[in-house]
Amino acid sequence: MEKEREETQQEQAAQVEQDLKAVGEEAIALEQRLLAVEEELRVLKDRYVRLLADFDNYRKRMEEELRLREREGILRAVRALLPVLDDLERALEFAEANPESILKGVKAVREGFFRILAGLGIEEVPGEGEAFDPRYHEAIGLLPGEPGKVARVFQRGFRLGEALVRPARVAVGEEKSPEEEGVE
Repeated sequence: MEKEREETQQEQAAQVEQDLKAVGEEAIALEQRLLAVEEELRVLKDRYVRLLADFDNYRKRMEEELRLREREGILRAVRALLPVLDDLERALEFAEANPESILKGVKAVREGFFRILAGLGIEEVPGEGEAFDPRYHEAIGLLPGEPGKVARVFQRGFRLGEALVRPARVAVGEEKSPEEEGVE
């Protein structure tokens, strides 16, 4: 019996030794896997940091480009409008010498200004007689006239394509009531 016990102990010891060896091999495999995952994490962190830096540089470039385009747009508009200032100065000089001709000079300046706006792609919002459109017109009153149509323009409106630069301030036509028609 003692021999059996000794054999059992030897078998158990062999089993423990075998289990320890398996655990050791598994620990080595896990350690290698951990090292591989840590290396992958390092590579991914490095890629993330580089991507973050690239994005930040891209954002800064886009902000700078936007500032430059905005500045260029302002310069373009000012360069386009400076001839109007020149025309106004010439009109004032001419009016001092010939006061009766001021109206002709102002009209010429206005026409030049409209040509400049057209060159920039700016169009006038349709006015009197046109259908009232709340996208382009701001109603400030009612006047006798055809219902739903612009009866009078108080301030011109302008648009660039479909984008509204400034709404036209208008009075909209309304039908007179029978009481109002009898009052006249």
